[in-house]
Amino acid sequence: MAGVLDAMGGPPPAPRPDAAMQAAGALSAPQMGPAPSQGAPQAGGGQGQAPPPTPTHGQTVAILRHMDAIQAELTALLKDPAVGKTSVKSKIIDGMTKLVANRIISPGDAVSQLGDVPDEPFKQRAWLQTHLVNAVIARVAALSHHGKAFGGTPEDQIDKTSSPDSHMADMASVQGQYGGARA
Repeated sequence: MAGVLDAMGGPPPAPRPDAAMQAAGALSAPQMGPAPSQGAPQAGGGQGQAPPPTPTHGQTVAILRHMDAIQAELTALLKDPAVGKTSVKSKIIDGMTKLVANRIISPGDAVSQLGDVPDEPFKQRAWLQTHLVNAVIARVAALSHHGKAFGGTPEDQIDKTSSPDSHMADMASVQGQYGGARA
């Protein structure tokens, strides 16, 4: 693990759970509440607020597909020796363009996210690292939430329909389900 962190210029900044769990845009993590059996309050919610429903298999697959694609782009960018030394905004735009072309994110989400890219090289590195951490947290949260709800359920009783063609619709439903408003 140290070799990977060294190749990317050191460890990413410490994740901020409040920011990481916002289902804001293309590169942000879906807000995963506790499983119904836990009864803990959600971030930003009151004690009596019900947690969001568990993601379906299709939604979970869409989240994983989404985060894998984002992680791949961010990791490739962070391996670039120019990151943190010179502006890589054009490379970030190119990576976002690939995500839009592959129908991972919508053009509107891409524009919104690109508007947050800082101009300073060091801040660009931190921006990339923060989004990478958020993608990892989202992946773990989605799997945990799904696993708590469906753990022990026989395989033949789980609806496993999922398609890359329905990725955008699945992600839109996930963002709506987990309060996709931008913070």
